[in-house]
Amino acid sequence: MKRFFLTVLTFLSFGAYNRVMAAPEPELSVTDKSPDFSSRQLHRGRTTVGNMKNKGVYEWENGDKYEGRFVDGSAEGDGVYDWKNGDRYEGGFVNGEAEGFGKYEWTDDKLYNVGDVLTKVFNMYEGEWKCGKRYGKGKAKWSNGDSYEGDWINDVREGSGTYYGANGDKYVGEFKNNRRNGHGIYYYANGDIYEGEWLNGEKHGKGKYTYANGNVYEGEFVNSYIAGYGKYTWVSGAVYEGEFKDDMRNGQGVYTMPNGRQISGMWKDNRHVGS
Repeated sequence: MKRFFLTVLTFLSFGAYNRVMAAPEPELSVTDKSPDFSSRQLHRGRTTVGNMKNKGVYEWENGDKYEGRFVDGSAEGDGVYDWKNGDRYEGGFVNGEAEGFGKYEWTDDKLYNVGDVLTKVFNMYEGEWKCGKRYGKGKAKWSNGDSYEGDWINDVREGSGTYYGANGDKYVGEFKNNRRNGHGIYYYANGDIYEGEWLNGEKHGKGKYTYANGNVYEGEFVNSYIAGYGKYTWVSGAVYEGEFKDDMRNGQGVYTMPNGRQISGMWKDNRHVGS
């Protein structure tokens, strides 16, 4: 009778919590475009206003246009470069390349429905530049609604920053090669929070996942799966501590019920299979 009672209680306790799977994450890779100043050699175009020794407007046969300062035939200092397709860079130049602080707007050549009207939506980066590439502190906003503010190196998100998803998610932490790498906190739109280690955009290593309903898992992750050794605590007061695999209790572990009763031994896919 006692064994039957424990079996029924175990079924009821675990049935309510089944898989301990984290919320899905949006893909945080977006297509960036670097400004192409391949037409910047002024001898390929024509001066329309001013001159090439000081300040003026310069147009190329392909439709690109530059307005600003010149030094020795190259854009130098503050200026505005407009591409025929509507892209625009406004900011500092050194030897014809974006340098210092500047703002770049570009289109991904797609039409979006804005107020029942099909129109182009521009992406934007505003911040520091070095040798024509995003380098230093800057913020970006993409046509899909995502945005990022933080460190850049050679046109990629690298260092510390904050990424805002259009769906309401937010990540604050370290980046490498445009991906979440190192330590960071991910705030899900549904109220879940993960804080811990990341590798190539995945939860990997040690971390803590707090669910919106109050349940908490703290332990190891592998490629965004709960895997390895960890501790899962339910708001009811129940606790499982032991081994996990594929977001489920797998391996040796101990389940402690809210009333203090314990079940220990081997587990497979969230079920107790033996002592």
